[in-house]
Amino acid sequence: MPLDKDTLRVTLLGTGIPDPGINAFGTSTMIEAGDEKVLIDCGRGTVIRMAQVGFPIGFTDTVILSHYHSDHYSGIFDMVMTGTIRQPWSNRGGPLHVYGPKGIEDIAEGAWQVTKPDRDIRVADGESDPEDMRIIPHVYEEGVVYDRGGLVIRAIEVDHGEFIRPAFAFRVEYKGHVFVHSHDTKYNENLIANAQDADVFIHEVAAARPETLANYPKVKIAIDHHSTPTDVGKVFAQTKPKIAMLTHLVLLRPDPMKVSEVTAQIAEEYDGLVMVAEDLMTIDIGKNISIIPFHHGQLGNLEQARR
Repeated sequence: MPLDKDTLRVTLLGTGIPDPGINAFGTSTMIEAGDEKVLIDCGRGTVIRMAQVGFPIGFTDTVILSHYHSDHYSGIFDMVMTGTIRQPWSNRGGPLHVYGPKGIEDIAEGAWQVTKPDRDIRVADGESDPEDMRIIPHVYEEGVVYDRGGLVIRAIEVDHGEFIRPAFAFRVEYKGHVFVHSHDTKYNENLIANAQDADVFIHEVAAARPETLANYPKVKIAIDHHSTPTDVGKVFAQTKPKIAMLTHLVLLRPDPMKVSEVTAQIAEEYDGLVMVAEDLMTIDIGKNISIIPFHHGQLGNLEQARR
């Protein structure tokens, strides 16, 4: 689908959690606005989801990481290596700029070591430039992370637990349109303050039955790092987005809650529209807000990419 110059497009490449589920890959979100293309998070399977949508792996040279749990950045090594191959489906043609909290330098250094065997072979075969397989690290703090071509991405510090500091949500602004993604967080007043006036607000959620919490103490560790349905309802009630959406659904076993039960608990606090995100969904925020499942919209992109 062609992108109108005044539209903010968000493609949810991955909406999952660390569990290796086939239907929900690791968190990753492509942002398009005008000529700008930025990937936020790069979880497991990101390059596969990009291919499904019709994005070449070199579609963007900029990645912003929210925090350092594996399901938010494990796909970065595939992105940096496979993106260097000089083929239309890849073809980045330069290093990968990766923005992250303190610690991103370690990922850049480690990636250079991890990619060496592949890099040496492909350089010898004339497939890649070695510098194309380099991660250029950029450390960011709360505030504006990206500001180009009218696209502004602001980092919002959130609370994902004592040992995961800092962790960030993001507010994306373009031509008066606003998209907010909570990423991983407990109930957080700073996020609420910075998520006002959103066209679309996507928030994570975690839920467990009382008997699960009582009988499986380790489940509480996960719950204590995330937002419960009641928490999410309170957040939406205080921010009043035009469209509220759930992602990163942590529904804890052995008897996971149904999504309908989660939304029923949210409804106790928030009476607005609540949608559930899925991989490959496109959100266009322009003259109106369009939510387009993959099989109704993105196949056109795929066919265009193959021409």
